[in-house]
Amino acid sequence: MKKKVVSSLLIMTMLTTVLAGCGSGSKDEGKKPQADSGETETIAIQLVNVVPELPDVEAVEAELNKITEKEINCKVDIQNLFIGDLPTTTSMNIVSDEKMDIVAVGLTQKLADIYDDGILMELDDYLEYAPNYVAAVENVLKAGQVNGVQYALPANPYVANSPGFVYNKDMADELGITIEKGADLDDLTRYFEAVKAKDVYGTSAGTSGALNVHMYYNVETFGINADFGYIADPVNSTKVENFYASDIFKNYCAAAKAWNDTGYMPAGSLTDTTTPQEYFKMEKLFGLPTGYDMSQFATWQSGQSFAIDIAQLDDPIITTASTAERMWGIAANSKHPEKAMELLELIYTNADVANLLQYGIEGKHYTKVEGTENVCTAEGAEVGPEGYTSLFTKYGDPTKAMTAVPNGDDYLEKVEEFNKDVPTSKSLGYVFDVTNVSAEAGAVSNVIAEHLPRLQSGNVENVDAAIEEFVNALDKAGMSAIIEENQKQLDAYMEQQ
Repeated sequence: MKKKVVSSLLIMTMLTTVLAGCGSGSKDEGKKPQADSGETETIAIQLVNVVPELPDVEAVEAELNKITEKEINCKVDIQNLFIGDLPTTTSMNIVSDEKMDIVAVGLTQKLADIYDDGILMELDDYLEYAPNYVAAVENVLKAGQVNGVQYALPANPYVANSPGFVYNKDMADELGITIEKGADLDDLTRYFEAVKAKDVYGTSAGTSGALNVHMYYNVETFGINADFGYIADPVNSTKVENFYASDIFKNYCAAAKAWNDTGYMPAGSLTDTTTPQEYFKMEKLFGLPTGYDMSQFATWQSGQSFAIDIAQLDDPIITTASTAERMWGIAANSKHPEKAMELLELIYTNADVANLLQYGIEGKHYTKVEGTENVCTAEGAEVGPEGYTSLFTKYGDPTKAMTAVPNGDDYLEKVEEFNKDVPTSKSLGYVFDVTNVSAEAGAVSNVIAEHLPRLQSGNVENVDAAIEEFVNALDKAGMSAIIEENQKQLDAYMEQQ
């Protein structure tokens, strides 16, 4: 497979074009190469949700097509996916050559994993079709690269993130709970004790198949479940270690066992078919770990009958993980990658397109908040987010597109402040290539799948003994070889920076 690196000249050319256009205000502003074959192509784009069906998708597509056909001569096919089905559906569509064009990258599969599956197309030859979009995220472009080749584009230039804890604010106010910035596991335990009096769970790790411990800490993990190690202090260090042998993991598991034993988490969570998000929505669960940035407030508030708030557990940093959590790629089997890239450019530069994809149709799915310029709400809408919503995918330029309650018109100001002077991970943009240790990686993944759920949900008799057994099994499976190979590749990457 050929691998072409985006040249500095190309990026500089695009930036020059954008800056010149901004200064001139001429009709040629934002001009770019056209990818028209003469026919009106249909480009499919993924929308990731908590529901497998959205009844009003076709109505939104019809409104979108009024703009996209005129602007870039294409129609839009919105492919709504339940977040739990995203990895499987995307992979199966590639195998069966189903219609796919623009793919959501990073939500449930890290770039390295989706790259290894052969799902993504190399983008270097198509970046010229989205000059404004590429220029806007130029500072974090390398987070979407593998071995210097662009496979995905960050969805947002504002990528500072910190660990957070989203919770039911109405419930907290009723109980007199105030979660301060920097709250730790001991603090959360006290809050869970208070909500248990209302017959409400404190939190849940669900079936615990996916690692969530790292969401409480500022760390950089490699692999879906830290299969390939982690960096404890990513701003100051590039030392790769075994996450499951860390004090961070041990302390969380001890807290999880205490929460499970005292009934602060749902009993029998390993076989419980009710998701933590569903418990939260039903007001049977107080809160959940989450990433903390300004966009998360609207995400979590959407569809809730109560007010939410998010506690910031640490200071923000910029890591590969925070940058790569939401990215856009083009499917390897896309028949029209140029047009797909043109659509990404239009989404990023045309607020009407972004708002339709994100919120649906005004009056039907949302209304403008009275007294604001750019804030929307489901209140007063005909059907609200039950008819159309995009919970996990984020579309468009946040400086142009609408935001949703509980955010206000000061949203952008808060975003810029949150991202101001934020330290960056030393290894930003590094992606581990698992090829040389693929056998060990498979074995380690199996061990994690066997041990992680019980430990993370607190369903063990003795935490220390269970972790010792887990770490020994990881060593036998080849974790040390993976860590060594990861460190070797990272050291080589750092030498080239």
